[in-house]
Amino acid sequence: MTLSELIQCKEELLRRLLPISMQQLKIVRQNNLSVLLHHLATKQRLMNEFEAIEQQLAPFQAIPPEERKWNNETERLETNAAIERCATLLEEIIQNDSISMDELTVQKTETENQLRRVRQGSQVLSAYTKFR
Repeated sequence: MTLSELIQCKEELLRRLLPISMQQLKIVRQNNLSVLLHHLATKQRLMNEFEAIEQQLAPFQAIPPEERKWNNETERLETNAAIERCATLLEEIIQNDSISMDELTVQKTETENQLRRVRQGSQVLSAYTKFR
């Protein structure tokens, strides 16, 4: 595949990943872990495709931009614009994932605190029933 074709594939894949990352954030906010796990499995398949495209792009990154061969100026300009769109999409996906992780961490901490309170309550009840 050419650089231009790979960038087009990358952009298409990122356009598919963006709504998934937005949905992931919504699922996290609903605190629905079983749906989240299923959702992440679907996302992982796309992430695997993304990784494969990135590996195919690696050889092109070794070539300085001014030395890359293009069929015409339009292809070069369109590819550069697609690269910029990819960067924007990827940034938004990463931001959504970061927010999801932060919110999951908060939920984890809240769950740990609730479990600690339940455990303490159980210990108090147990001690109380021993002295009755």
